[in-house]
Amino acid sequence: MVIAFCLSLRARALANDWAYHTWLLERVVQSMFAQPQVEVQVVIGCHDVPDTPLRYDSRVQFLQLDVEIPQKNFEDMSVDKVIKNSAAARWVVSQGAADYIAFNDADDLVSGRLGGFIHSNRGTAGWYNAAQRMYTYGGHLMRSHAITGGFSGPCVVVRSDLVSFSRPPFSGLWVDLVLGGGEDRYLDYLSRHRREVCDLVAGGHEHYRAFMSGRGCPLQPLPFAANVVINHGDSMSTAGGRHGYPWLSSLGRLKRSLRWVPSLRLATPAVRREFQIPANSDIPDSYRRNGSVFWR
Repeated sequence: MVIAFCLSLRARALANDWAYHTWLLERVVQSMFAQPQVEVQVVIGCHDVPDTPLRYDSRVQFLQLDVEIPQKNFEDMSVDKVIKNSAAARWVVSQGAADYIAFNDADDLVSGRLGGFIHSNRGTAGWYNAAQRMYTYGGHLMRSHAITGGFSGPCVVVRSDLVSFSRPPFSGLWVDLVLGGGEDRYLDYLSRHRREVCDLVAGGHEHYRAFMSGRGCPLQPLPFAANVVINHGDSMSTAGGRHGYPWLSSLGRLKRSLRWVPSLRLATPAVRREFQIPANSDIPDSYRRNGSVFWR
Protein backbone atom coordinates (compact mmCIF):
# COMPACT_ATOMS: atom_id res chain seq x y z
CA MET A 1 0.00 0.00 0.00
CA VAL A 2 1.24 3.47 -0.90
CA ILE A 3 0.35 6.70 0.89
CA ALA A 4 1.29 9.93 -0.88
CA PHE A 5 1.60 12.96 1.39
CA CYS A 6 1.01 16.30 -0.36
CA LEU A 7 2.58 19.41 1.16
CA SER A 8 2.85 23.09 0.36
CA LEU A 9 6.11 24.89 1.17
CA ARG A 10 6.07 28.62 1.78
CA ALA A 11 7.94 30.85 -0.68
CA ARG A 12 11.39 31.83 0.45
CA ALA A 13 10.48 35.51 -0.02
CA LEU A 14 7.78 35.18 2.67
CA ALA A 15 9.85 33.25 5.22
CA ASN A 16 11.33 35.20 8.12
CA ASP A 17 13.96 32.45 8.34
CA TRP A 18 14.22 30.16 5.31
CA ALA A 19 16.67 27.79 7.04
CA TYR A 20 14.15 27.35 9.85
CA HIS A 21 11.33 26.49 7.43
CA THR A 22 13.62 23.98 5.74
CA TRP A 23 14.42 22.43 9.13
CA LEU A 24 10.70 22.24 9.96
CA LEU A 25 10.01 20.53 6.63
CA GLU A 26 12.73 17.95 7.27
CA ARG A 27 11.19 17.09 10.64
CA VAL A 28 7.74 16.66 9.08
CA VAL A 29 8.98 14.43 6.27
CA GLN A 30 10.90 12.33 8.78
CA SER A 31 7.63 11.71 10.67
CA MET A 32 6.02 10.62 7.40
CA PHE A 33 8.84 8.24 6.56
CA ALA A 34 8.35 6.58 9.97
CA GLN A 35 4.96 5.10 8.99
CA PRO A 36 4.84 1.31 9.36
CA GLN A 37 3.33 -1.23 6.94
CA VAL A 38 3.06 1.20 4.02
CA GLU A 39 5.22 2.78 1.36
CA VAL A 40 5.42 6.55 1.65
CA GLN A 41 5.77 9.14 -1.07
CA VAL A 42 6.05 12.86 -0.32
CA VAL A 43 5.19 15.48 -2.94
CA ILE A 44 5.94 19.12 -2.14
CA GLY A 45 4.54 22.06 -4.10
CA CYS A 46 6.89 25.03 -3.86
CA HIS A 47 8.26 28.23 -5.32
CA ASP A 48 11.81 27.42 -4.21
CA VAL A 49 13.52 24.06 -3.73
CA PRO A 50 15.44 24.22 -0.45
CA ASP A 51 19.01 23.02 0.00
CA THR A 52 18.26 19.82 1.89
CA PRO A 53 19.13 16.11 1.66
CA LEU A 54 15.45 15.54 0.81
CA ARG A 55 16.25 16.70 -2.72
CA TYR A 56 18.19 13.49 -3.27
CA ASP A 57 15.68 11.09 -1.68
CA SER A 58 13.77 9.06 -4.26
CA ARG A 59 10.69 9.12 -2.04
CA VAL A 60 10.44 12.92 -2.26
CA GLN A 61 9.29 14.95 -5.26
CA PHE A 62 9.62 18.75 -5.30
CA LEU A 63 7.25 20.44 -7.75
CA GLN A 64 8.54 23.94 -8.45
CA LEU A 65 5.58 26.02 -9.66
CA ASP A 66 5.52 29.17 -11.74
CA VAL A 67 2.95 31.06 -9.66
CA GLU A 68 3.12 34.58 -8.29
CA ILE A 69 4.28 35.00 -4.72
CA PRO A 70 1.28 35.73 -2.49
CA GLN A 71 0.76 38.76 -0.33
CA LYS A 72 1.55 38.14 3.31
CA ASN A 73 -2.03 37.89 4.51
CA PHE A 74 -3.97 34.84 5.57
CA GLU A 75 -6.33 34.66 2.58
CA ASP A 76 -3.69 34.96 -0.13
CA MET A 77 -1.32 32.58 1.66
CA SER A 78 -4.20 30.11 2.00
CA VAL A 79 -4.75 30.33 -1.76
CA ASP A 80 -1.05 29.72 -2.34
CA LYS A 81 -1.26 26.58 -0.21
CA VAL A 82 -4.31 25.35 -2.14
CA ILE A 83 -2.57 25.82 -5.50
CA LYS A 84 0.56 23.98 -4.37
CA ASN A 85 -1.31 21.11 -2.69
CA SER A 86 -3.54 20.78 -5.75
CA ALA A 87 -0.53 20.54 -8.07
CA ALA A 88 0.98 17.90 -5.79
CA ALA A 89 -2.26 15.90 -5.79
CA ARG A 90 -2.56 16.13 -9.58
CA TRP A 91 1.01 14.82 -9.90
CA VAL A 92 0.22 11.90 -7.60
CA VAL A 93 -2.94 11.01 -9.53
CA SER A 94 -1.06 11.19 -12.83
CA GLN A 95 1.46 8.64 -11.55
CA GLY A 96 -1.33 6.23 -10.57
CA ALA A 97 0.72 4.56 -7.83
CA ALA A 98 -0.82 5.81 -4.57
CA ASP A 99 -3.71 4.09 -2.81
CA TYR A 100 -4.34 7.07 -0.52
CA ILE A 101 -3.50 10.76 -0.68
CA ALA A 102 -2.91 12.65 2.56
CA PHE A 103 -2.81 16.42 2.83
CA ASN A 104 -0.78 17.86 5.68
CA ASP A 105 0.87 21.14 6.66
CA ALA A 106 4.62 21.42 6.06
CA ASP A 107 5.37 22.23 9.71
CA ASP A 108 3.04 19.77 11.53
CA LEU A 109 4.29 16.32 12.52
CA VAL A 110 2.36 13.14 11.71
CA SER A 111 1.64 10.32 14.14
CA GLY A 112 3.55 7.09 13.51
CA ARG A 113 0.26 5.25 14.04
CA LEU A 114 -1.27 6.59 10.84
CA GLY A 115 0.23 4.19 8.29
CA GLY A 116 -0.62 1.04 10.23
CA PHE A 117 -4.17 2.26 10.84
CA ILE A 118 -4.76 2.98 7.14
CA HIS A 119 -3.28 -0.38 6.19
CA SER A 120 -5.65 -2.15 8.58
CA ASN A 121 -8.68 -0.24 7.28
CA ARG A 122 -7.94 -0.18 3.56
CA GLY A 123 -10.92 0.47 1.34
CA THR A 124 -12.38 3.16 3.59
CA ALA A 125 -13.09 6.43 1.76
CA GLY A 126 -10.86 8.41 4.10
CA TRP A 127 -10.34 10.00 7.48
CA TYR A 128 -10.15 13.42 9.07
CA ASN A 129 -8.17 14.54 12.09
CA ALA A 130 -10.50 14.96 15.08
CA ALA A 131 -7.79 15.72 17.65
CA GLN A 132 -4.31 17.15 17.71
CA ARG A 133 -1.55 18.25 20.05
CA MET A 134 0.04 21.71 20.21
CA TYR A 135 3.79 21.96 20.78
CA THR A 136 6.76 24.25 20.37
CA TYR A 137 10.19 22.71 19.75
CA GLY A 138 12.35 22.57 22.86
CA GLY A 139 9.40 22.58 25.24
CA HIS A 140 8.43 19.97 27.81
CA LEU A 141 4.65 20.38 27.59
CA MET A 142 2.02 19.80 24.92
CA ARG A 143 -1.58 20.91 24.80
CA SER A 144 -4.23 18.40 23.74
CA HIS A 145 -6.94 19.83 21.52
CA ALA A 146 -10.16 18.09 20.49
CA ILE A 147 -11.55 19.49 17.22
CA THR A 148 -15.27 20.06 17.59
CA GLY A 149 -18.10 20.95 15.24
CA GLY A 150 -17.67 20.20 11.56
CA PHE A 151 -13.98 21.07 11.46
CA SER A 152 -10.92 18.93 10.82
CA GLY A 153 -7.29 19.27 11.78
CA PRO A 154 -4.55 19.80 9.18
CA CYS A 155 -4.27 16.10 8.29
CA VAL A 156 -6.89 14.54 6.01
CA VAL A 157 -6.54 11.23 4.14
CA VAL A 158 -8.63 10.31 1.09
CA ARG A 159 -8.67 7.29 -1.20
CA SER A 160 -6.91 8.40 -4.37
CA ASP A 161 -9.78 7.43 -6.69
CA LEU A 162 -12.03 9.88 -4.83
CA VAL A 163 -9.82 12.94 -5.39
CA SER A 164 -11.45 15.37 -7.83
CA PHE A 165 -10.38 18.62 -9.48
CA SER A 166 -12.02 21.78 -10.84
CA ARG A 167 -11.06 24.60 -13.16
CA PRO A 168 -12.42 28.16 -13.03
CA PRO A 169 -15.02 29.49 -13.20
CA PHE A 170 -15.59 27.47 -10.06
CA SER A 171 -18.97 26.05 -9.09
CA GLY A 172 -20.40 23.09 -7.23
CA LEU A 173 -20.57 21.78 -3.69
CA TRP A 174 -17.22 23.01 -2.37
CA VAL A 175 -17.89 26.50 -3.72
CA ASP A 176 -21.32 26.56 -2.07
CA LEU A 177 -19.75 25.53 1.23
CA VAL A 178 -17.06 28.21 0.98
CA LEU A 179 -19.55 30.95 0.12
CA GLY A 180 -21.91 29.72 2.82
CA GLY A 181 -19.09 30.24 5.31
CA GLY A 182 -18.65 33.85 4.23
CA GLU A 183 -15.30 33.24 2.54
CA ASP A 184 -16.00 35.34 -0.55
CA ARG A 185 -12.63 37.13 -0.39
CA TYR A 186 -10.75 33.83 -0.34
CA LEU A 187 -12.70 32.53 -3.34
CA ASP A 188 -12.00 35.76 -5.23
CA TYR A 189 -8.25 35.40 -4.56
CA LEU A 190 -8.36 31.78 -5.71
CA SER A 191 -10.31 32.52 -8.89
CA ARG A 192 -7.84 35.21 -9.98
CA HIS A 193 -5.11 32.61 -10.48
CA ARG A 194 -7.24 30.72 -13.03
CA ARG A 195 -5.62 27.42 -12.05
CA GLU A 196 -6.94 23.93 -11.51
CA VAL A 197 -7.56 23.08 -7.86
CA CYS A 198 -8.26 19.93 -5.90
CA ASP A 199 -11.87 20.27 -4.71
CA LEU A 200 -11.20 18.87 -1.24
CA VAL A 201 -8.20 21.12 -0.65
CA ALA A 202 -10.00 24.19 -1.97
CA GLY A 203 -12.83 23.62 0.50
CA GLY A 204 -10.36 23.65 3.39
CA HIS A 205 -10.33 22.30 6.95
CA GLU A 206 -13.75 23.79 7.66
CA HIS A 207 -15.43 21.83 4.87
CA TYR A 208 -13.51 18.55 4.42
CA ARG A 209 -16.22 16.56 6.16
CA ALA A 210 -19.25 18.28 4.65
CA PHE A 211 -17.80 18.09 1.14
CA MET A 212 -17.06 14.37 1.25
CA SER A 213 -20.40 13.60 2.93
CA GLY A 214 -22.15 15.57 0.20
CA ARG A 215 -20.44 13.37 -2.38
CA GLY A 216 -21.75 10.25 -0.65
CA CYS A 217 -18.36 9.06 0.69
CA PRO A 218 -18.08 10.48 4.21
CA LEU A 219 -14.77 10.68 6.03
CA GLN A 220 -14.31 8.84 9.32
CA PRO A 221 -12.65 10.39 12.39
CA LEU A 222 -9.17 9.12 13.15
CA PRO A 223 -9.28 7.46 16.61
CA PHE A 224 -6.06 9.17 17.72
CA ALA A 225 -4.42 12.57 17.42
CA ALA A 226 -2.88 12.50 13.96
CA ASN A 227 -0.81 15.68 14.27
CA VAL A 228 1.49 17.56 16.53
CA VAL A 229 0.86 21.13 15.41
CA ILE A 230 4.05 23.14 15.77
CA ASN A 231 3.36 26.67 17.00
CA HIS A 232 6.13 29.03 15.98
CA GLY A 233 6.69 32.70 15.28
CA ASP A 234 6.47 32.36 11.49
CA SER A 235 3.35 30.20 11.35
CA MET A 236 0.80 31.08 8.69
CA SER A 237 -1.79 31.61 11.41
CA THR A 238 0.24 34.63 12.58
CA ALA A 239 -0.13 36.38 9.22
CA GLY A 240 -2.00 39.63 9.55
CA GLY A 241 -1.85 39.80 13.34
CA ARG A 242 -0.27 38.56 16.52
CA HIS A 243 -0.66 34.77 16.57
CA GLY A 244 -3.70 35.08 14.34
CA TYR A 245 -5.71 36.74 17.14
CA PRO A 246 -5.18 40.50 16.67
CA TRP A 247 -8.48 41.31 18.43
CA LEU A 248 -7.52 39.71 21.76
CA SER A 249 -6.07 41.97 24.43
CA SER A 250 -3.24 40.78 26.66
CA LEU A 251 -5.82 40.08 29.36
CA GLY A 252 -7.93 38.15 26.87
CA ARG A 253 -4.99 35.97 25.86
CA LEU A 254 -4.18 35.33 29.53
CA LYS A 255 -7.77 34.26 30.29
CA ARG A 256 -7.80 31.95 27.27
CA SER A 257 -4.48 30.41 28.26
CA LEU A 258 -5.69 29.75 31.81
CA ARG A 259 -8.72 27.90 30.42
CA TRP A 260 -6.37 25.62 28.51
CA VAL A 261 -4.12 24.71 31.46
CA PRO A 262 -6.08 21.47 32.21
CA SER A 263 -5.30 20.24 28.67
CA LEU A 264 -1.53 20.40 29.16
CA ARG A 265 0.40 17.12 29.04
CA LEU A 266 4.06 16.17 29.29
CA ALA A 267 5.90 15.56 26.04
CA THR A 268 6.80 12.02 27.12
CA PRO A 269 9.44 9.84 25.43
CA ALA A 270 6.62 7.69 23.98
CA VAL A 271 4.92 10.69 22.37
CA ARG A 272 8.26 11.96 21.06
CA ARG A 273 8.86 8.60 19.40
CA GLU A 274 5.34 8.51 17.94
CA PHE A 275 5.81 11.86 16.22
CA GLN A 276 9.57 11.73 15.65
CA ILE A 277 10.19 14.76 17.87
CA PRO A 278 13.94 15.21 18.35
CA ALA A 279 15.45 15.42 21.82
CA ASN A 280 15.69 19.00 23.04
CA SER A 281 19.48 18.69 23.02
CA ASP A 282 19.32 18.00 19.25
CA ILE A 283 17.31 21.13 18.49
CA PRO A 284 19.35 24.21 17.51
CA ASP A 285 19.26 26.84 20.26
CA SER A 286 17.61 29.44 18.03
CA TYR A 287 14.74 27.04 17.22
CA ARG A 288 13.83 26.22 20.81
CA ARG A 289 10.65 27.64 22.34
CA ASN A 290 10.05 29.72 19.23
CA GLY A 291 6.38 29.92 20.13
CA SER A 292 3.80 28.91 22.71
CA VAL A 293 1.40 26.00 23.17
CA PHE A 294 -1.26 28.62 24.03
CA TRP A 295 -1.39 30.38 20.69
CA ARG A 296 -4.61 28.86 19.48
